Amino acid sequence: MIFDKKEMIGTVAFNQLGTGQIVYTSQDNEGFIKLYTSNTDLFSVINYLWVAANKIDIVVRGRDGEVKENGDLYQLIQRPNPRQSWDEFFKQYGEYKSVLGNSYIWPIKLTGNRFKEMYVLPAQYTKIIADKGMMEVKGYKVEVNGGWSKNLAPDEVIHVRESNLRCGSGAELYGMSRLMPGSKTVDTNQAAQDANASRLHNRGVEALVTVKGVDNAAQGMKEGQRLKDQFKKLISGSSKAGGVAVTGREVEVHQFGIKATDLGTFEAQKKTLHQLCSLYLVPPILLDPTTGNTYNNIREADKALYNNAAIPEVQQFVQSFNAFIGDTFGGDKLDFDTSGIEALQANMKEMAEWVAKAPITLNEGREVLGYEPVDDPVADELMVDMNRIGIGEVNEDELKNIKDYK
Repeated sequence: MIFDKKEMIGTVAFNQLGTGQIVYTSQDNEGFIKLYTSNTDLFSVINYLWVAANKIDIVVRGRDGEVKENGDLYQLIQRPNPRQSWDEFFKQYGEYKSVLGNSYIWPIKLTGNRFKEMYVLPAQYTKIIADKGMMEVKGYKVEVNGGWSKNLAPDEVIHVRESNLRCGSGAELYGMSRLMPGSKTVDTNQAAQDANASRLHNRGVEALVTVKGVDNAAQGMKEGQRLKDQFKKLISGSSKAGGVAVTGREVEVHQFGIKATDLGTFEAQKKTLHQLCSLYLVPPILLDPTTGNTYNNIREADKALYNNAAIPEVQQFVQSFNAFIGDTFGGDKLDFDTSGIEALQANMKEMAEWVAKAPITLNEGREVLGYEPVDDPVADELMVDMNRIGIGEVNEDELKNIKDYK
C-alpha cells in the first residue's frame, strides 16, 4: 500500500474544495469486494477478462503518430510506481472497475502537471465531493477504514466508470457496478457452491443397511459387519468400478439425504456461471469445460472475448487517460496494439488462398500476408492470379472471363 508515505500527501485541503459535500453511493461497495474475493466463479470471470486485456500492448505515440519507446510517458507505462509493474497496475485498475463500476487513478504531479508515478486508489474508500446541486465534481475524498485520509482536487484524479442510469442526490456521478443487476445471480451461485461444499464435507454415511431374518440386535450387527466387509472387498479398487456386488442375505437399504443431482445444485452453479459470464461479456465456453469446446468454438470465443470485452475496456482506459493528460507529455498519447493477440489474427491459410485468387499485384499480396514488398517492377504489375500471369499478357477474350473481385 502507498498510504503510509507522508511525502505523497498533497497540498489540497478540504476547505479549498469550495462548498462541496460528499456524495454517497447506494451500492454496497465493501460487500461487492467481499463477493469478489470469496466467490470462485465471479473471481474467475473477472480475472479471465483482465488477464486477456493485459495481453493487449499499451504503446506511446508521438504527435506524428509513430510509436515511441522513449520519453517520460513511455517510462511511466513501464513502471507506473515503485511497487507495481504495468500488468499489476492495469489489472488492479480493471478489477476495481469490474467489481465496483468505478476506478480511480491518482497521478503524483510534479511541476508543470507532469507526473512520473501513478497509483490506483481503493475505490471502495473513495468518495466524490460535489457542489450543492450535485451536478459538478468538486473533488474526491479517500479515507481508508478511518485511518489514512486525503482530499484530492478534480484535476488530480482520473475517474473511469461504468454507465449509470440511476439519478438523484449525485448518484449519477458514480458508475454502476454490474453486480447491482447481477446480485441475485451471485447469491444463487454462492448458495450452490456452499451446498456442494457442505455436502462434500459432511456427506458421511450415505446409506444404512439392515440384515433381515436375525433374532436380535447383536446378531444383526455381527451379520451387518460381515456383509460390510464382503461388500468392501467386492467393490474396492478402481478396477472394479461399475461392478456389481452380490449377497445371498436378505437386506434392506435406507438412503440418507438427497443426491446433489436431485438437488440441482450443480446445474444451478453452471447456469449462474453462464449468467456471470454474460454480465462481463465473457463467452461461457471459455470457463465451462462442459460446453462444446471444440478448437473452432474456442477460437471464435477468444475472438469474441477481445472484440466484445477486452478491447472496449482498454479503449475506454486509453481515451480517459489521454483526455486527462492533454499535452502534458509534449503531445505524446497512449494507444493500444492488438497485433500480438493470436485470436485476432486472420487465418493465414484462408488469407493465402484469397490472395492466390485475387487480381492484385504481387506486392499487394505480400502486404496482405505481412511480408515486405519486392523491389521489382513485375511485382507491382496487376496479376490475373498467383500463377503470375501479368495482365498485359492476357488477350481480350480471356479478360472477359476474369471474375470480378470486389
